[in-house]
Amino acid sequence: IFKKHKIKAVISVGGYSAAPAAFAAIASFKPLFIHEQNAHTGSLNALLKPLAKKFFCSYDKNKPFDYPVRQEFFALARIRSKCECVLFLGGSQGASAINALALALAPILNQRGVKIIHQCGAKEYESVRAKYDELGIKARIYDFSEQLPELMSRADVCVSRAGASSLWELCANALPSVFIPYPYAAGDHQYYNAKFLADLGLAGLFRQESLKSSAVLEFIDNMDLASISASLKEKINSGGSQKIVDEVLKNIKI
Repeated sequence: IFKKHKIKAVISVGGYSAAPAAFAAIASFKPLFIHEQNAHTGSLNALLKPLAKKFFCSYDKNKPFDYPVRQEFFALARIRSKCECVLFLGGSQGASAINALALALAPILNQRGVKIIHQCGAKEYESVRAKYDELGIKARIYDFSEQLPELMSRADVCVSRAGASSLWELCANALPSVFIPYPYAAGDHQYYNAKFLADLGLAGLFRQESLKSSAVLEFIDNMDLASISASLKEKINSGGSQKIVDEVLKNIKI
């Protein structure tokens, strides 16, 4: 493949599927660039980091490289000040724990006049919709939506998994969040992603195995939304992908 397509360089994001090309780059003296998506460096990326031409990571203290996020998330960003709408985001496949949490909190939020947007995944869509109907609560329910920037822009607080893309998209949108990491993610990387923001006082972090709806609600009630929202906006700049590409091109011979 390298010979056929005259490959000049390899960009890897890690994971077992990236290993063959990454090792081949080193063996054939092609410059290797690594983009580490998560706060906890994966085993392949940790192994190859000393051999990489450049190592891009958005969790470094100096953060020279912003995480690549689509411009729409920045364009619809706003500073929140009051919780009038909560977005429950379980990822493209949904998340049973987040679905259960949303349904547990729904009566209280509804009583307060707080709107609910819920992406629940295709697997539990019908049962979740039926439960909202049973509760007599009008919520905007999606199995999956490609309009996440628009959904985020409507919300004042988000309850979400902590995949790298989701976390940085929420930052770009300046949306205060409570994270419930997927407990079976490789290297527990979602926990460390969320911890990065939680340690800065910019997010809530709850383990799924000890999750209590009352604790989540209490945390949301005590969030300084305006301060958190403004600080999140400062954590990431647009144009992250362009800066990485420019750095790659600067270090290879075309």
